[in-house]
Amino acid sequence: MPRSIEKSRLERVPGSGRIQRCERIIGITSIILSLLAFACQTSGDHDPRSKDAQVLDSQKAIVRNALDTGRPEAALETMRQMLRDHPDDASLQNLMGLTQLSLKNSSRAIKHFQIAYKLDRQVGTGLNLSSALIENGDIDRATRLLGQLTKQADKDKYPYKERIYNNLGYAFVRQNRLVKAEEWYHQALDENPTFFPAHLELARLYERTKRPAMAMKAYRRSIDFCIVCYEPVQALATLLIRGGKPEEARRVLTQFEKVEGITPEDRTRASQLLSKVTMAGIPATKHGG
Repeated sequence: MPRSIEKSRLERVPGSGRIQRCERIIGITSIILSLLAFACQTSGDHDPRSKDAQVLDSQKAIVRNALDTGRPEAALETMRQMLRDHPDDASLQNLMGLTQLSLKNSSRAIKHFQIAYKLDRQVGTGLNLSSALIENGDIDRATRLLGQLTKQADKDKYPYKERIYNNLGYAFVRQNRLVKAEEWYHQALDENPTFFPAHLELARLYERTKRPAMAMKAYRRSIDFCIVCYEPVQALATLLIRGGKPEEARRVLTQFEKVEGITPEDRTRASQLLSKVTMAGIPATKHGG
C-alpha cells in the first residue's frame, strides 16, 4: 500500500514502472504514505556535485524499486550505506522509514520519519509519520499530528488533503470510532471523488457495520479507480457469493483476470478464488483468496 506533491517530491504507485502522482498503499494497512524521491538534477557538468547527485538518485531508485516489488530486505541493505554517508538527507530518512514500515518495524520507522519531518517540515513527511504512528498503535499521537497537518496543509497550500483525511478515518477505525471514521472518509471523497483508498476503506467500513449493499457499491467504485487492484475485487466477489450471487462473482473475477498490468500473484489469487466459485459452489467466506 493505493497508490502528487511538489516538483521534487514524487510518489510511486505500487506495481507501476514509472513515477507518477498517485497514492502508495503499504500492504499491511491502507494508510497513505508519501514516497519521497528527489528528481534527478539537470544542472549540468559545471556543477561538481552533479555526478554524486546522479549516483544518489540511482541508489534511491533502486530502493524504491525494491519496495515496490516487495523486497524490503534488499532496500534495507542499500539504505544503511546511504544513510551512513548522508544522515541529514530528509528524503533518505523518509525512505528508511518506508523500508522499516514495509518490514513491519513501525517503531523504528517512527524514528526515521521523525528525523525526516524535523529536517524538512513537509506535509507529506508528516503524513508518513502519522501512518507509522497508526501502525504502531499510537492513535492519539497520530490524530494530534494529523490535526496539525490539516492546518499546515492550508498554510502550505498542500493540494492533496484527501490523504490526511483518509489517515484520520483509518485512525478512528483503529479506535473503533466508526461514525467519526466514516465522516473523514466522506470528507476525503468530497476533496477528491476519485481517491481509491477512501473508497476501499469506506467499503470495508460498510461491510463491518453490516451494510452489504453499500459495501458492494463502494467496492465497485474502488475498482473503477484502481482496475489493477485485487483487494476490492476479492472483497466484492466474496460479498456477492455470500449474498447468493455466484454468477455475478464469477463475472467480477473473470473481468479482473483480463486486465493488463495486474501482478502474477494477484492473477493467481483471482484464478484460485474463481475456481472455488466455479467448482463445487464452495462459499469464499474469508478475504483470503
